[in-house]
Amino acid sequence: MTLALSFKALSLHGGASLDRNAGTRAGWWAWFLQRLTGVALVGYLFLHILVISTVQAGQDAFDSVLIVLQKPFFVVLDLFLIAAVVYHALNGVRVLLFDLGIGLKRQAGLFWVCMVLTTILTLVVGYFSLPLIFRN
Repeated sequence: MTLALSFKALSLHGGASLDRNAGTRAGWWAWFLQRLTGVALVGYLFLHILVISTVQAGQDAFDSVLIVLQKPFFVVLDLFLIAAVVYHALNGVRVLLFDLGIGLKRQAGLFWVCMVLTTILTLVVGYFSLPLIFRN
């Protein structure tokens, strides 16, 4: 009985629903992407602290790290970082609205709104930031 209640509690939060006929899996994807972006952002935070700590090794060491981080590969990673931050924030607001009882019957639609806004905002930020990064 306790196990059944635990599964029911999980499915109420849009997470690991056991119902295969749940229609769209938007709730599961929202749950999964929130956790994935959260872990990625924590990982980025540690890497950011590591990069900033190279200042202690001197200006030359810090400048050499910055030169590496301006390579196209890392710029693309920055765009993924922007997408992760935007999605994580928007989905967090979506979950906050659900906690307030707003939009509970429109969970899938609000998930797709978050995805579209994430895409648009990431493209806009990329459009304006890439020329600044690649200026010589």
